[in-house]
Amino acid sequence: MSVQREQWGSRIGFVLAAAGGAIGLGNIWKFPYVAGQNGGAAFILIYLAASLLIAFPILIGEIFIGRKGQRNPVGSFRIVGQNRSIWTSFGYLGVLTGFIILSYYNVVAGWSLGYIIEALRGVFSGFEDPLMAGFHYELLMANPKWIIGWQAIFAAISVTVVYAGVQNGIEKYSKILMPLFLMILLFLVVWGIILDSEGKGLAFLFKPDWSVVKGKTILEALGQAFFSLSLGMGAMLTYGSYLKSDDNILSSALMVAILDVLIAILAGIAIFTAVFAMGLSPDSGPGLVFKVLPAVFAKLPGGTLFGVLFFLLLTIAAVTSAISLLEVISSYFVDEKNYTRHKVVVIVGIITFFLGIPSALSFGYWKNVTFFGLNFFGMLDYVSANIMLPLGGLAIAILLGWQLKKNDVITELRKGAENIVDASPWSLLSSKVYLSQRFNNGLIWHWIIRYVAPVVILLVFLYSLGLI
Repeated sequence: MSVQREQWGSRIGFVLAAAGGAIGLGNIWKFPYVAGQNGGAAFILIYLAASLLIAFPILIGEIFIGRKGQRNPVGSFRIVGQNRSIWTSFGYLGVLTGFIILSYYNVVAGWSLGYIIEALRGVFSGFEDPLMAGFHYELLMANPKWIIGWQAIFAAISVTVVYAGVQNGIEKYSKILMPLFLMILLFLVVWGIILDSEGKGLAFLFKPDWSVVKGKTILEALGQAFFSLSLGMGAMLTYGSYLKSDDNILSSALMVAILDVLIAILAGIAIFTAVFAMGLSPDSGPGLVFKVLPAVFAKLPGGTLFGVLFFLLLTIAAVTSAISLLEVISSYFVDEKNYTRHKVVVIVGIITFFLGIPSALSFGYWKNVTFFGLNFFGMLDYVSANIMLPLGGLAIAILLGWQLKKNDVITELRKGAENIVDASPWSLLSSKVYLSQRFNNGLIWHWIIRYVAPVVILLVFLYSLGLI
């Protein structure tokens, strides 16, 4: 007997859930340090252009496949791909990618959760410089009880949300967590601007120095735009599958993309204003959040509160992304195998937790265990981010741009465009005027999906592999 499939209760519920799925550690942890390593403002402008011209059209395409198929990644690729095995295999790739990423995502998310307690304990106040903060970080990484314990607690939180279902779990908590997330972030932004009285942080972020731009800068900006929206891993596809057939894809996708980019930039403001105010380096790399910021908090007035709020912000971002990954995997078993949601969510949660233990130990007991020069965590991250995600995005572009008939794709895309709610903040974006005047009835979008996106994704893919 088939299980009745759930749907979103409202459009705003979908937008907040999808935005939460896209906004994660990549926005708060990765974006600031990548921007810092690539000169700041110039990188951000390239990132904005890439988000609009490449990532946004792919986001539309991924939601398109989900809404059209009304299934998980496997089922939707099979239906939209007209039962061709090659497309179904990309659906399986999406589920597998979500499974792998969730396993090690829980580890880093557990750190952010644990750092809330570290901040509350007043540990940060003893850090005189980033070296001391880095030493404390290394001590925690060498403690398996600390790492695995917080990993388990975080995994349990994600399981609890998804266990409750689409409307009563993911949508309900997204409506709570995302506004809370935005409130905390805006508070940190204002605080950072006040601290950075000389405006050095804002100048770094908004006054471009084009002399620092190289081919590497452009490719990294393209990659960040693509990956920050969680494209290619089935999350946006799965969330899109809970849309009604007449829900407007374009306006919803645009709101998700705007929120994603806005959050990344606001996170950069919050972080770099504080970093510059304390006279520290903006190009500290991946250790910026866990090794540099705690030392920044130690020097700030009210630094303990600042630290607690920042790592709470990071944890909320991690939760909303983790539940989207868990939903990708769970929806496959619910749709394809007719398993009950409750059973699947618990089992998948337990499996991903245990799979994540080697990743957790990669920073302590097993840090010398390597595969092709990478520890277990690094290997999973490299394979998923540099191989699996680009392949998933490339499949979306080729399927919609080349496999399906253009008129059929554009007709399906435009469904829901006539459903205008004048009182809604995005009514203009969902109107026929917007579609016809800005996207030429979908022709510009289709041209990007067919010609531009595959080339750009392929370039990013080759760059990630070190081939260009």
